[in-house]
Amino acid sequence: MSTTYFQKPENALKRAEELIGVGQKSAALDVLETVIKPKRHRTWTATLEDILKKFLSLCTEARETKRAKEGLIQYRQIAQNASQGPESILKVVTSFIGDGERAVREAEEKAGLGAEAVASLQDLEADETPETMMLSVLTCDLSDTGRADRDNYVRWLRFLWESYRTCLEVLKNNQKLEELYADTAKKTFAFCVNYKRKVEFRRLKELLKTHLNMSQISQFSAQTESGLRLRLEIRAAQLNAATQLELWQLAFESAEDLHNVLSHPSNRKAQKSKVMMNYYDKLAQVFWVSENYLFHACAMQRIFHLSERQLNREVSKGDMTKEQAQAQLRSLASKVLLGAVSVPPPAIKQQDVDFDPEKDKQIRMAALVGHNNVPQRRSILSDVVAKNMNTSAYPELVDLFNVLEGDFDPLHLGEQMKPMFAFVEKSEELKKYLHPLKKVVLLKLIQQLSQVYVTMRIADFAKLADFMSLHDCEKFIVEAVAKNQAVVRLDHKNGTLNLGDKGLESENCRSQLANFAKGLQFTLDIIQKDLKEQMRSQKVEALKQLAERLEDERKMMSSRRMQIEERKETLEREMHLKAMEEDRKRKQEEEERRTYEEKRKEEDKRRREEAKLQQEREEKELAEKKRLKEQVDALKAEEKKGKGKKDAAVIDALGKSVEELDDDELKNIDKNALIKAKKEQEEKLKREAEERIQAQVIKMDHLERARRENERDLLAKVFEEQKEHDKLRWEVESKQFLENHKKKHEEDLVIKQRMLRMIPDKSVFEEMITKRREAQYERDKAEHWERTRKERERKKREREEREKREAEERARKEAEEAEKRRRMEEEKRIREEERARLDAMAEKQRQREAEIEARREKDTAPAAAPRETGRGVLERPPMDRGSDRWGGGDRAGDRGDRPAGDRWGGGDRGDRGDRPAGDRWGGGDRAGGD
Repeated sequence: MSTTYFQKPENALKRAEELIGVGQKSAALDVLETVIKPKRHRTWTATLEDILKKFLSLCTEARETKRAKEGLIQYRQIAQNASQGPESILKVVTSFIGDGERAVREAEEKAGLGAEAVASLQDLEADETPETMMLSVLTCDLSDTGRADRDNYVRWLRFLWESYRTCLEVLKNNQKLEELYADTAKKTFAFCVNYKRKVEFRRLKELLKTHLNMSQISQFSAQTESGLRLRLEIRAAQLNAATQLELWQLAFESAEDLHNVLSHPSNRKAQKSKVMMNYYDKLAQVFWVSENYLFHACAMQRIFHLSERQLNREVSKGDMTKEQAQAQLRSLASKVLLGAVSVPPPAIKQQDVDFDPEKDKQIRMAALVGHNNVPQRRSILSDVVAKNMNTSAYPELVDLFNVLEGDFDPLHLGEQMKPMFAFVEKSEELKKYLHPLKKVVLLKLIQQLSQVYVTMRIADFAKLADFMSLHDCEKFIVEAVAKNQAVVRLDHKNGTLNLGDKGLESENCRSQLANFAKGLQFTLDIIQKDLKEQMRSQKVEALKQLAERLEDERKMMSSRRMQIEERKETLEREMHLKAMEEDRKRKQEEEERRTYEEKRKEEDKRRREEAKLQQEREEKELAEKKRLKEQVDALKAEEKKGKGKKDAAVIDALGKSVEELDDDELKNIDKNALIKAKKEQEEKLKREAEERIQAQVIKMDHLERARRENERDLLAKVFEEQKEHDKLRWEVESKQFLENHKKKHEEDLVIKQRMLRMIPDKSVFEEMITKRREAQYERDKAEHWERTRKERERKKREREEREKREAEERARKEAEEAEKRRRMEEEKRIREEERARLDAMAEKQRQREAEIEARREKDTAPAAAPRETGRGVLERPPMDRGSDRWGGGDRAGDRGDRPAGDRWGGGDRGDRGDRPAGDRWGGGDRAGGD
């Protein structure tokens, strides 16, 4: 690195340009770095912006990502506090990213490759290993030049990715750069989508999550509408990119992040219909890919409601006709109807479990589609019927809901659904619902048949379910039984389908036992009325005691809750007022600064525009004259090339021809003269060209006519030969096909006879496997129920122990609270007794003081009488100030001279209110004075 330091940044920029001019770009980069990194230049100037632009341009050419990042960080620290700093950072970052994107496009055009060429590249940040280097050398699909161009293209892509990450790191956690941060994030998402960079998208998601969840950005973004809007745009772009890259798990996480932003109380204004439509559309795609048809239907319902409101507004404004709106709603209603019907019915028997890990996940997904609880299939179908979506769908699907959910006709269910299947299969927008719909129809068919039949031949069932192959039907039946959606068995030995459960654990047996138990309980209540009355009275007494105990607790909790609420309201009110005042001052300062900057910028802009317009007019006029001169010169050169140099110059305006005029002379020449000379030369060349073309046309016409007359006989002869050759080839190929077909048929018959002998062995083997698996199944079933029983007993013991510990802890806390209240009451009583004792002592002391004062006044009254002097003047005897220790005499007027710390209550006794409450001699409220 260069060790030369410059006092002025302008000198460093000039030196760098000189080095670039002689090809020493690395030295120029070092020179500019000496200006950016040291702490000498810490004041923002326009020259510093030019220096950083030049520095980043050189870093881009050298692909120096690390140095570019350090330079951007240093410049952000310098410029972020300046008045024009955010605008300067915006220009610098935009220029840096633009240079990187331009370099990638140039490398892509040079290599002749597209985004698909680097899709197989796993990681842009991974270093090149020796194995990959050897593989690139040994491959022969590209020439040396093509391989070098591809490697150059990959390196530029890696540099662009690092540039995006660098800019995001530099722009994070700065309220003034929020807009630029959001634009950079959206550009990075577009980069990942265009070049199919899934690994980089994962890293980008984690990086943005780290930035947006930091405390600083949460503080200022949550207070402004623009901050919430930008966070919403970033999350929406992230969701769109994840779905385009088919990263469905990341798309689900992005949807949760977007939902958290949308759920912010201050973000209600940002919930525009387009944003919510896009959100629910992407969410529906995620649920469909994950085969979660229940929440897919919920998302489609939200899309239908939003679209309906939006289309109604557009129809009311006149932007769309009613027929167009109904056509769009018909398509959406069909999708909602098919999505709701395609939701598989719930299981027949729900198992009781203490903890269901899937329930929490379903609650999270329900919150994403705007439901407080997990939706059910019947509630979705009820909403479809309530909103008339089943009648608003396509006419071919109007009867779909009634056929599946209303009618009971298992023998004709398949025939009724065939036209609807055909319509859905033909429609491109509804085709994806075909397979789930067939599964639901097959499940409905099995459930309806189980209510009518006990046993059915598999062949008859295949006829009823002919919309699916028998193999697919058997596979789906096994899945339905495993999911507890149907009770059915396949008996291939007898070729039957056993419907319903005839075991002891069937639903009918359980319902019969429950009814029997209810009847016995009713009979017992009638026989033993006294026992029932006694139990009722005990219950009432227990509830009464409970109510009496809970009243005190309820009052105490209510009082405590009111105090907490009052404190919270006071604190929130103070914080709100403080925040409002700070926000008002900040807005006022920003408005004043912005007004001043706008006026100054407008004035500078006006002056620059006027000078620029004048210069542009002059340059445009000169360029036009140059263009006319060049055109005239070109026409003259073309004419001289064809005929030789025999014509004089076209214009002799200043004693020179047009070819000899320079720029200064062109400014003084007339533009119309140049235009006239150009037109004359063009017309002359045009006449000559037309004459040459006419001669060539006549020549070509004669040649073409002669060629066609000569080739007529040859074409006929070639056609006859080709026809004979095709006939012979067809006869040979037909004969060969028949012989091969006959030979293949004979071989197939021989193989069939050999395979028929294996059928008995196959049956024996199949029976053996079946018995062995049934025995294994019974053993596994017994072990499963034993484990389940032990687990339930363990959980029951743990629950009882936990409840016992909680009860003991509650009792201990109540005892501590009671002891604490008793101690506080005792201390209060002791303080009151001490205060009463001190008050009595103070009262006795005041009485003694009053008696002493009265006696002293009585003793000093005769001595204080005035005596007559020799001059006839009455003279008052001198005051004995030493006789009263604390300033005796006229106590009513002299008490203000006593020391403030008078032990016996000196000073104005009306001031005792200023003493502390624990005054030893004057406790209590004794404002009466003496």
